[in-house]
Amino acid sequence: MSKVECQCCKKMMVPKVITSAPFYISGIPVGGRAPESSVCPFCLSPKWMLTEHQALAAGKANAEFYGLMVLALVNIVAFVRFGELVGGIALAVSVATVLMRARMIRALRRRLGRKAS
Repeated sequence: MSKVECQCCKKMMVPKVITSAPFYISGIPVGGRAPESSVCPFCLSPKWMLTEHQALAAGKANAEFYGLMVLALVNIVAFVRFGELVGGIALAVSVATVLMRARMIRALRRRLGRKAS
């Protein structure tokens, strides 16, 4: 079998195959052992085949998704708990935040970069 480079730990390796678990009837294994996924034997990462760019893009997408879910939850709570006026204000702020998130991220990075130096 040929070796490939793990994109997480950068070691040359042969991926370890993870199989499904069998179920047991009277102590005898039945079924299972079908390949489900593969991992790097060194760092045990299932993302061994992703490039660094792909992994960073996936992390950014997850962060944006969770940010949108938090904004949605805040809006729901504002409408239910405080009524239409506060809910409308919260919705307007949320929409502005989503539309200006790129600018806010750049400004935050600049500010954090200035403090680090």
